[in-house]
Amino acid sequence: MKKYTYYLFTCLVLVFISCSSDDSETATDDSALVIGTYSLSEINVNVAQDVDEDGTASNNMLDELDCLNGTLTINADGTWDLDLVELDITSVTGDFYAIRCGRTNNFTGKWTFQSSVLDLNASNFSAMVLNSSVLIEGVNEDLPGVLNRKFVKQ
Repeated sequence: MKKYTYYLFTCLVLVFISCSSDDSETATDDSALVIGTYSLSEINVNVAQDVDEDGTASNNMLDELDCLNGTLTINADGTWDLDLVELDITSVTGDFYAIRCGRTNNFTGKWTFQSSVLDLNASNFSAMVLNSSVLIEGVNEDLPGVLNRKFVKQ
């Protein structure tokens, strides 16, 4: 009888040990996905414009103005740096605007990244969504204004 009780007790202990809770989720640090250098690939405005007067209007001002560019660097130490040529938009009449390149500005700060969303923690910029190797910032300015900016990883 002692053998039977000992055997039953051993089985119960093994069952409780093997059924320990594994429900704790380990947080994965996916920030390595966003680290790198990105080039400005699009600055989209609300209403298509033919700024370069080639007969083809575009919402992407990089198609219209050769002087627009930008480089965003996301560093592993949690800092970022952005050199960006401003887009200067002035209303002319109706849905027509005088659009030209402004000055080049440099911005820096600290970033956070979670669930494919990059936050530059700066009032000048909205959160950016990482889609594959493209960062998309929804700006959504009123007319005349910028809808979004896109940066492609180099």
